[in-house]
Amino acid sequence: MTTRPAGMRRSRWINLASFAALLIVWVALTAPLIHGKPLVAPLFLPAPGSVWDTFLTLMKSGYQGKSLWYHIGISLFRFGIGFALTVVLAVPLGLWMGMNETVKAVLDPPIEITRPMPKLALLPLLIIWFGIGEVAKIVIIMLALFPILSISAMQAVRGVGRRKVQAAMALGASRSMIFRRVIFPASLPGIFTSLRVSIGIGVTMLVGAEMIATNSGIAYMAMSASDFLLTNVVIVGALIMAVLGYSLDLVARALEDRIVHWGGKEG
Repeated sequence: MTTRPAGMRRSRWINLASFAALLIVWVALTAPLIHGKPLVAPLFLPAPGSVWDTFLTLMKSGYQGKSLWYHIGISLFRFGIGFALTVVLAVPLGLWMGMNETVKAVLDPPIEITRPMPKLALLPLLIIWFGIGEVAKIVIIMLALFPILSISAMQAVRGVGRRKVQAAMALGASRSMIFRRVIFPASLPGIFTSLRVSIGIGVTMLVGAEMIATNSGIAYMAMSASDFLLTNVVIVGALIMAVLGYSLDLVARALEDRIVHWGGKEG
């Protein structure tokens, strides 16, 4: 059987090979052929070197009077506040729903009803309610993530083995101790899975929120550039959002490995 360090090294090499393959395809599509023309015109897909030069220009000069770091920072601020508030509110509520049938009966129907609603369609209404400031953008992220995190936490609790709880009760553990020592630790793997899923959805909702009634943010930068056919800037913005989402997912993985170190090892 492959040891864990060897398996991790193999996974890293596979990850690097995957990124390299994507880069090779990109270069092949945009490199000049025999007649000096690429397979895809630069207007539709600029070459990697051209996109890199645009990134350096944006780092130096910014976009529409604001530095690139400002656009990145405001996007991270919107995502971070929305994500953190949702975790603080939705996860404890989901745990409570999983442990109490009455609470589940009261709260599960409204959460389930709102879950399939297209959240971006509510953005104009949120702007009417909260204005064009940051609140509406943060709330739209929270609305998208709340059902996912609360329902996942509830299901994680309901998936805890009865034998573990019964064994703790037989040993004289109180309800609070059973929650702290049995239910909550056993629910953490499921909660972290929902957190990682929510990161990707949250970044997607951030993109939608920054396309309306704002003048800052990475998604705004890309959308604004598309109006002027600045494809290089659009791709830089898209790549930055992809890197941010992937980096946040790596942080979540690292936290999961550190906090839920028993994951996958239970008999």
